[in-house]
Amino acid sequence: MQGRLWTTAAVMWSLGCGGTITEALTAGPVDVTAVTSMVDVAATPAFADERGGGLFIDLAGRVVRLRSDGTRAALESHPQNPTPPGAASSIWPLGPFTALVVTERGLFVADSGWLIAPPWQTRLSAEGFLSSATGLDGVAWIAHQDGLFRVEGGDLKELKANGQPITGITALAIAPATDLRPGVWFAQGNVVSVAAQTSTSTFAIRDSGLTTDDLAGGVRGIAGITASRTSQGEVWVITPKLLLQRTLTSWRRYELGRTPKQVMSSGRFLWLQSGDGLYRYDADAKVWGNARGLEAVPRLLAVDAAGSAWVRVLDKTLSISPTPALRLSGIFQSQVIYEPETTLQLVTPVDAPLDSLTWRFDDNQPKTVDVAKGQVGAPPQQGLVFHSLGGVEPSGHVKLVSFAALTDGAHTLEVTATTVDGVESKRLVHFDLEASASVQISWQRDIRPLAEARCNQCHSTGTKPELATFEQWKTNATAAANAVRDRRMPADGPLDAAGIQLVQRWVSGGTLP
Repeated sequence: MQGRLWTTAAVMWSLGCGGTITEALTAGPVDVTAVTSMVDVAATPAFADERGGGLFIDLAGRVVRLRSDGTRAALESHPQNPTPPGAASSIWPLGPFTALVVTERGLFVADSGWLIAPPWQTRLSAEGFLSSATGLDGVAWIAHQDGLFRVEGGDLKELKANGQPITGITALAIAPATDLRPGVWFAQGNVVSVAAQTSTSTFAIRDSGLTTDDLAGGVRGIAGITASRTSQGEVWVITPKLLLQRTLTSWRRYELGRTPKQVMSSGRFLWLQSGDGLYRYDADAKVWGNARGLEAVPRLLAVDAAGSAWVRVLDKTLSISPTPALRLSGIFQSQVIYEPETTLQLVTPVDAPLDSLTWRFDDNQPKTVDVAKGQVGAPPQQGLVFHSLGGVEPSGHVKLVSFAALTDGAHTLEVTATTVDGVESKRLVHFDLEASASVQISWQRDIRPLAEARCNQCHSTGTKPELATFEQWKTNATAAANAVRDRRMPADGPLDAAGIQLVQRWVSGGTLP
């Protein structure tokens, strides 16, 4: 691993009422951990998993799965695919742990070591794919030459404007709308619009409020910052001359003095490649950093919600972050949690022994984890593993982390690890708790459509257990919830995060008809 230096970045911003002010955004020198990939990959869009690693395309056009230490992990075409994937051209986020792979033989979903042909594969051509973005609870949006689509519960739904497809999209992001409702932002040339969610299934398309002067030269990219319990989230837009930021109900205009080229975001982090510089914005700390010392101008490949980025520098592929990243399993950024307790696993780097490890919800008193309980993970699990932040029973069984003391609403999980050398790493995961959600999930309205789309092809044709009726689902409810949660079912590929949560909520809510 190598150290990289981050220094102060300066930007210019102007108020809407006129007048220009120079503001220095200070991020003191920070050594950045850089991990070199052991596989040569192409400088094409890729996917980074917030648990570590990601999906990339090698120089021969094959999709490869990398771990956080840069080594190669298993990835195979699912045996039930009608045709195996061909050469890939790009990879895009489709959920917190899943990606959409564009290949010469169609669109495929990458999940849990498999490349899977989704049920809606024949509806969208690979040639027409433009972009994707993920939002609250892992719901994904796809921009295609045929229109704008939402992937939820394994189903594909199109968003239209006045009954017509939304086409010509050149950039896409998820961020709060102008009225702070959940929104999907999209650019069409030099016009930016936002579709604000007005109900569970309806959206209202509105103007962004940006002027033609703001968007002169067209939009080069859009990125969204997710909300936290103290922030409504943000949307960022880059043009050939400007970096534009919207928070709450107003825009700010940044003059960088160099041409913005790429912008990517995940969770509460944004990365910007402008001129020959690489910048990182931490929305929780409200701090910018300017990466220095890279051998050449980097190209962004992918970023993750833990604050890391994968970049291509000359003939090297690097994973970089300002401090060694802490990787959590059992919770993901912007998740909606419906269960009262869960297992939260943590993996920390093993570069130096830990002096302390703490975690807390919101501003509550931190809880201490015995650092001696960490176990060095056996390959392919790299790092120091804590099997549950809740601890371990004398019997060896892990203790669950309880959300019982929290009220429904927005919360933050904060994990802090400090080495004996005094290096501190922190991870913030923002989530929504709906343990006592008033919306009841029913089999007829919510589960049956999902079952018909993803389960009936096997479980209504003789495969045990039969799952064609409400009574059969009720009898096998716990087993079904466990199977989708562990991503063992459906057989043609796991459900997305929203679909998994739907089944779990139905079971925990009493398996209503």
